[in-house]
Amino acid sequence: MTPIGFSKEKCLKIMQKKDIDFLIASTPENVFYTSGLPVRHSENNPILYSLRNSYPSITVVRQNGEESVIAWGVFDPAYTWVQDYRTIFSRGEAIDALLSIIKEKESQKPNIGIEYKMPFYQFDELKKAFPDAIFTIADDIFTEMRMIKSEEEIERIKKSTLISEKSILAMLEELREGITDIELLEIAKTTVVKEGASGWDHVTLSLGDSDPEAPGTGVKMKKNHITRFDVGAFYKGYCSDISRHAVLGKAPPGVEKTVKQIVDVQQKCIDAIKPDVSALEINELAQKEFEALGEEFPFFPTCHGIGIDCEESHLFDPLYPSGQIFKEGMVFELEYWAPYEPYNNRLIGMEDCFVVTKSGCKRISTLDRLLLFK
Repeated sequence: MTPIGFSKEKCLKIMQKKDIDFLIASTPENVFYTSGLPVRHSENNPILYSLRNSYPSITVVRQNGEESVIAWGVFDPAYTWVQDYRTIFSRGEAIDALLSIIKEKESQKPNIGIEYKMPFYQFDELKKAFPDAIFTIADDIFTEMRMIKSEEEIERIKKSTLISEKSILAMLEELREGITDIELLEIAKTTVVKEGASGWDHVTLSLGDSDPEAPGTGVKMKKNHITRFDVGAFYKGYCSDISRHAVLGKAPPGVEKTVKQIVDVQQKCIDAIKPDVSALEINELAQKEFEALGEEFPFFPTCHGIGIDCEESHLFDPLYPSGQIFKEGMVFELEYWAPYEPYNNRLIGMEDCFVVTKSGCKRISTLDRLLLFK
């Protein structure tokens, strides 16, 4: 088995720059990234995720490039490319193995990079065993490594996107007056699995003015109302994020115009994205374009990275425009929203997946970018 996206060379370069002796991955996302172990909730059988409190999976990268993985003893080591596979049968054994790896360097003052979400019991035992150690929050190291995708990662995200789109089209096909959000959720989730995904990251769904963040209340679809279908499927560990609005009958007043305006602004931003352009610049461009519409137009811009997580890092959102730079190989999602007053100011808009190329930006998603009609 070979790494999917993890690059030992890239990791070591960052570790050496930050003078990190040991980089410890303890969350399922980063254990998967650094080892390939199927430890996440979205696996075909998420047994390692379910048992993570009793039999934690941990990856350790040393500054010399050597890797070690700690995992439940009955699990097949063929699922990881890491050669140093240390089996454990209890949480205590996992701690012993972790401490043993650190002690092998024969230093009582190592600089240990840990995740912000490392379980406290792991940090507590490390602190007791190495009271003089330097502990560095290393989330930025994982973020930096994961930001640029390998060809295999991009292909998995493309497949995930295609599956999410098929799920949206399956819901559109069954959309009718009286269908409930519960029935649509079943269609979405069934389609995701049938199309080859192991599961879903999210199924955000609204009918009319219902709450898209909390579907499943039994609300029914009405004629001449809009829906929001927002799906993120997991394919071989990688996620997507696609959202479309669908109309049953005629579109409510003003919706078509608003969606078209949003898509037009989105396209101007996409045309401006290329390697070495800052996210702040694109956010400012979006603001300028919306102001140029010549009317009061409140909107909510968001751009975030996509990969192992649906939202790996935020490039900008309504509260936080970052100074990150677009780089070749980055995969991201761009979405713009506007409140629709007749639906209690529920947001309407558009979100699509893109990849940064040498010359610019390429759309991964394929669905029509305007309203879908049934």
